[in-house]
Amino acid sequence: FDLNQFNEAFKGVLHVGSSTSITQYILPPLLARFHSIHQDVKVELLSGNSEQIEQALLKKNIELGVVEGKSKRREIHYTPFEIVLVCGSKNPLSSKEEIRPENLKEIPLLLREPGSGTLEVVADALRQKGIRLADLKVEMQLGSTEAIKSYLQHSDCMAFVSLHAVLKELKSGALKIIEIKKLPIHRH
Repeated sequence: FDLNQFNEAFKGVLHVGSSTSITQYILPPLLARFHSIHQDVKVELLSGNSEQIEQALLKKNIELGVVEGKSKRREIHYTPFEIVLVCGSKNPLSSKEEIRPENLKEIPLLLREPGSGTLEVVADALRQKGIRLADLKVEMQLGSTEAIKSYLQHSDCMAFVSLHAVLKELKSGALKIIEIKKLPIHRH
């Protein structure tokens, strides 16, 4: 790769690692755009959980890792992604633009499963507002964002998901974002 830069050519292999949700929702359009610009760079993608990807990065098995969760490793630089509260367009609360954090205790919610990076980040943000997961009206915990998106379109629940995971549904009007007053949630 370095030798090809002398000729102003980009050739070689870029090793990228990412967690499952990132692999599904965020990387495909970015990798397609990257490939259209740098056709001679081969991308090898490693998928795993956040800790596995961080370990691969630290061991230099990959050059770039994209993970979710609230990581604490000082030797890695993290960039945040936004998590939003969404509901189906048929939900009676879809007419609201904003709710207060304490309203979350009264709304039926779908949450990700225990161990999910998204759940960890949401729990931490709510804890800072004095709200515990046990205070919430959790209708169900599901193990995938796709399952949550589908469930929302057939229920009066709301759910916290990555903004990148629902762009298509927001554009089509199937889902709607409900802002939470003074509670931005970022996943690093």
